[in-house]
Amino acid sequence: MHFVALLTLLPTLVQAFPAHYRNNLVSRDNKKITDKDFLLSCPGNAGSPNVKRADRCTLINIKHNPDKVIFQNVGNAQLNCAGGTTPTTVTLGGSTSVSTTTSVDTNIGITFGSGFSIGGGISSSTTKESQTTKQIQYDVPPGRQAILTAGYNFHSQTGNVQVNYGSRVNGHYIWYTGVAITQLVPDGQPPRYEVHESKCGQYTLDILS
Repeated sequence: MHFVALLTLLPTLVQAFPAHYRNNLVSRDNKKITDKDFLLSCPGNAGSPNVKRADRCTLINIKHNPDKVIFQNVGNAQLNCAGGTTPTTVTLGGSTSVSTTTSVDTNIGITFGSGFSIGGGISSSTTKESQTTKQIQYDVPPGRQAILTAGYNFHSQTGNVQVNYGSRVNGHYIWYTGVAITQLVPDGQPPRYEVHESKCGQYTLDILS
């Protein structure tokens, strides 16, 4: 009789506590609150009608990926496309900036706001934005166009998200997403500049591809 009573009680006890084992991930039995809802509730995001605003979000189970260099156009392309036969000296460059970008590894239909805030790993200790201004003189050959590009080095990390609430949500203060997100964080070092040329009439953004 006592054994039957204990078996009846066990499911209630297990359900009442988040699963802090297995890499800190926890399943949810409330189908109305999804990973998308939890991520949208993080500070700086749009929010969700299905769950309150989170106090903070933290990246956990972090995997550090290889650094990634991303090139970005600096200023506009300068042309030598008037049909001449000699090089034209132009000024290339201007100002540009890059910042931390966040993406979800699984397509759940979410776009992170520009003010999205998450702690943990390199996102807590590394610069969130990098700006640069650069101008150079360059001789563009006839029939060509040129643009200055800046290659920024980004640290990359992937992990799940721990979402903390000031009051209980479905019985718990803390929830963990099942989907992973990837962050690219600029390391704050000066970029590597390169001049890219293309034939006249080519879309300038295609120069980088």
